Amino acid sequence: MKILAFFLGIVMVNLAALPANNANPDKSGESTSVQDVDGNLYQTVTLGGQTWLSENLRTTRFQDLSPVTSGFIPKDDEKNLATYGRLYSWVDVADERKLCPEGFRVATDDDWKELERHIGVAVEELHREGWRGDNDVAITLKAQQPDSWLKRFDKTKINAHQFNARPAGVKVGNWYLTQGVYTEFWTSSSASEKEAFARTLAYAWWNSHKGEIRRAKLNKNYMFSVRCVKEA
Repeated sequence: MKILAFFLGIVMVNLAALPANNANPDKSGESTSVQDVDGNLYQTVTLGGQTWLSENLRTTRFQDLSPVTSGFIPKDDEKNLATYGRLYSWVDVADERKLCPEGFRVATDDDWKELERHIGVAVEELHREGWRGDNDVAITLKAQQPDSWLKRFDKTKINAHQFNARPAGVKVGNWYLTQGVYTEFWTSSSASEKEAFARTLAYAWWNSHKGEIRRAKLNKNYMFSVRCVKEA
């Protein structure tokens, strides 16, 4: 049943109201470039008191230059690398050799909660599992969100925070799934021996959760996108 919920995104939660100005872009810091050990350059964005990479991680090595065990390009297509980055297992995410560029770390569950609080997710929802947020808060993190016959979006809200989230999909075993439909971001926070906390954004025309952000415990063997946040 967990796998079914993971692919269909059917978890529902009660929603709370958000502040009306939650789509305003954060202008507290200028974008700068950060380089990983492979030489990949990333733009950053400052949201509240946090500085995030505004692109998905693309490295194939840890900070000590040893290779990661995952880091797959979606559909094994090099043309997807610049757009979607790589997909990593939680084993690599949690490795002490450090996956992110120097001075950055894989975002924790609490880092994501702070980001969500900053962009307008109600405080009483932050610690819940399932889909959370109101007023289409999720689209303020997305690079794109097309309209559908079921829903039209306020275009001024799309990517308002310059986070540039894109639907990279996931890898489960040998299968690449849900590209263009979902993006899943690992956190570095373990939930149990077999599961860790992740965040989900939905994009498909038929999905009723496109404006929300899902917090979920997912199998550590799945391979997801990774975002890094600057260490304090």
